[in-house]
Formats: sequence, structure tokens, C-alpha cells
Amino acid sequence: REALAVTAQLCGPELERYGRCVAASPGSWHRDCHQLSLSVTECASNHPLVRRIRRDCSEPFGAFERCLREQPRDTAQCQPHVSRFLQCAQNVTQLSPNVTSGATPSATPER
Repeated sequence: REALAVTAQLCGPELERYGRCVAASPGSWHRDCHQLSLSVTECASNHPLVRRIRRDCSEPFGAFERCLREQPRDTAQCQPHVSRFLQCAQNVTQLSPNVTSGATPSATPER
């Protein structure tokens, strides 16, 4: 939820353009909207939390993307993949309080 909120906050215009494209191209959005998808990804990847989610949740997200490519006309079939990815992302945000606040972790001096 935090990562989606960060992405929406930082990349709202990109997300909106991508969403409009997907809605306008139900059968071919994966091709027609690819460039817009890349712009959302590029924008979001500048935030530390999003980078961590992309690293830690790459497997469930990849499964979701494969599902969308394989079933572009029946995306409801991909719901289990979405759920696994969102659960992973939620776990990452709960374990990363410094990252979610935008702070960078500081090194603790040894004594």
C-alpha cells in the first residue's frame, strides 16, 4: 500500500496516462501501452522503497506480468498473482520503516 501510495504521489501523471491507455485498449493494452508502462516504472524506480519492493518481490511480480501477457483478454485470472505481489510489497514496507519515511538508514557507530 505504501509503495503504491508513493508511486501515485510521485508518478501520478504517468499512472493516469497509463491507466487511460489500458482502459482504452482492452485487447491490446500490453502492446499499445508498453511505453507508458516504462515511464511509470522509470519514475517509480527513483524511490528507495519502490526499488526495494522491485528487488524483494520480483518473483511474484514477474508471475503477474507473465499472466497478463498470456491472458490479455481475461486479466481476472491474474488476481492470485496480484494478491501474492501485494502481500510481498506489504511485508517489505512493514519491514522497512526508514525506507517508507524516505529516510536513508544510517550506520550505527560501533563502540
